[in-house]
Order: sequence, then C-alpha cells, then structure tokens
Amino acid sequence: MSTGSRFTGPSALRMATCLLLVAMVLPAVAPQTAAAAGTIYVDVDAIGDNDGSTWADAYVDLQDALSAAVSGDEIWVAAGTHYPTSGTDRTAAFELVSGAAVYGGFDGSESSRDDRDWQANLTVLSGDIGTVGSNADNSYTVVDASDTDASTVLDGFIVAGGNANSTSTNLSFHGGGVYASNASARFANLRLIGNRANGNGGAVFLLGGSSPTFTNASFTGNSAYSGGAV
Repeated sequence: MSTGSRFTGPSALRMATCLLLVAMVLPAVAPQTAAAAGTIYVDVDAIGDNDGSTWADAYVDLQDALSAAVSGDEIWVAAGTHYPTSGTDRTAAFELVSGAAVYGGFDGSESSRDDRDWQANLTVLSGDIGTVGSNADNSYTVVDASDTDASTVLDGFIVAGGNANSTSTNLSFHGGGVYASNASARFANLRLIGNRANGNGGAVFLLGGSSPTFTNASFTGNSAYSGGAV
C-alpha cells in the first residue's frame, strides 16, 4: 500500500484542476457590499415602471431619483418643470447627494450624455409650488447643495422662483435659488432666474467655508437684502 497521497496520476491532475476552478469562481459569487454606480433617469412624462432604470421607466419625480442616488451615480433629467414637493411644504428643497452628478437638458431618448442639448431642452427646477405666479408661498430654497464634495455636479438647469422670506432658519432666510453650506459642488450651464431672499444671496448663498465652482452661469432678476446674485 502506498504511504503517500491517495490521489496520484491523472486523477490527481483532475482534482487539482477542479480545485483551481472553484477558487477562481468563488470571488465572483461573493456578496456585494455596496450598490454599483449607474445612471438614473427622470422624465415627468414617463409612463413606465417609475423605477429610474431607463427612459421608458424613468422616475417622474426628481426627488425619488435623489433619494435613490449614491456617490458616483449620474441622474439624467429630461426637459420639463420639476418641483421640490407635490404639496405646499415651503421647506422642501432638492438636496444634492455628495458625489452624485445631476444633469438636465435631455429630450428623453439619449444614450450618451454628450447628446443632450440643455439650451433646447429646458429643464426647470422651480420653487413655484403654491399659487402659480405668486412668490408668497414659494419654496424658501430650491436647491440645497450643503455638505457636498467637488465631485458633486448640477449641470444644465434653470433654477427659478425660490423665495427665502422667513427668518426661522438660515435655509428659509438666505439663498432662494441655491443654499450651500460646507459645499464644494460644481455648477455649470445654469440660469438662475427670479430668486429672492430677505437675507443674503437671492440666487446663491455660500456659508461655512464653501468653495463651489460656477461655469457658464447667468443670473437674472434675483434680489436680496444683500447680494442679489451671490
């Protein structure tokens, strides 16, 4: 009787090969610990599953997409007007997700971000949540970019109708269009129109060591006690 291994010759080779294959396969089926980054779609006119997975099944509410997003995701938003709330809660705002990028200006058919036309496909983030045409009941702040890093992006939007006319909190007193505390987000291809604040920064208010960047941004008809634009 042999005193060595029971597996010798061709059988041993086959066994070794099987063990090697198992070792190669096991890492591939290990459980994931974090959601994979991807593209989330938003279109107010979509009639599909409303899960953000494709243009056909896009979320109809941008807030749902922001709730689902994680760092590294891109949110593609088709032309239309988007509101921070479907009700009348003036404290609601679009809160950017640190590390996620939000792009407007799509027509709802693109497969590449480079194919969008933000100038033709107007994508509006509006604070006009109450009586249409009256800013008395508008959102205090339309976009909250607080606590965001430099990989956070808002690109290709009109931000309009914020009215920070309360004194209860900083968010309701400053920055009718964009409120940014401790923010390093990147803003591009933006038009900030008709935002106001009883305090500072009608269109944009910066606080707490914020260092965002603005590229190709225009400011029209914004007003505040100090700093109608920024």
